[in-house]
Amino acid sequence: MLIVVSGPDRVGKSTLIQGMSDKLGDNAMVIHHGPPPTDQKNIFDFYRDDIRRWQDSGKKVAIFDRAWPCSYILEQHRRNNAGHFEDLIDLELWINDQIDGAVVHLAQLRPWHWSAPLHVEEIKQEHPEYADWRLRDEYVARMQEHRIYTEQLQNFYEDVTMFPSVELVTTVSPRESLALCEEALRRTGE
Repeated sequence: MLIVVSGPDRVGKSTLIQGMSDKLGDNAMVIHHGPPPTDQKNIFDFYRDDIRRWQDSGKKVAIFDRAWPCSYILEQHRRNNAGHFEDLIDLELWINDQIDGAVVHLAQLRPWHWSAPLHVEEIKQEHPEYADWRLRDEYVARMQEHRIYTEQLQNFYEDVTMFPSVELVTTVSPRESLALCEEALRRTGE
């Protein structure tokens, strides 16, 4: 099973991933993703590489932190492009063939007020030189990205991806998160 964990910044994704990884032990491989490399032929090739690496590892479960939904959404938002929609569809068709449908999206979603203090703290740590107006501008930019990312992620789950999704809006135990993912896979096609 491949679990693709997504969600805005500072909502608890890393904590959730660590908990699931601890619960699964040696049966899991966790792969954290950053922005797509700019030197590859296709924007999503590095996900294919990581899926092959997971398959070669023999681990039963892969947990991807920030995978293709994030790239698709943030490419549109941060770079003002179409998000490479056709490439995304090609990737999902390829993944479906490679993994035989055992893919589930797991979203950790929270209202802005939940993560806002964490953003302020991070901005102040990263940029202690910021004047109040600059801190406010960065705060507002992050607030807007949080809203846009959340909305577009939910649209992605409903209108784009071929794989089932689970959306968490509260803190859920690692065991319950894994059970919800397995249930979503069982219910596919109902």
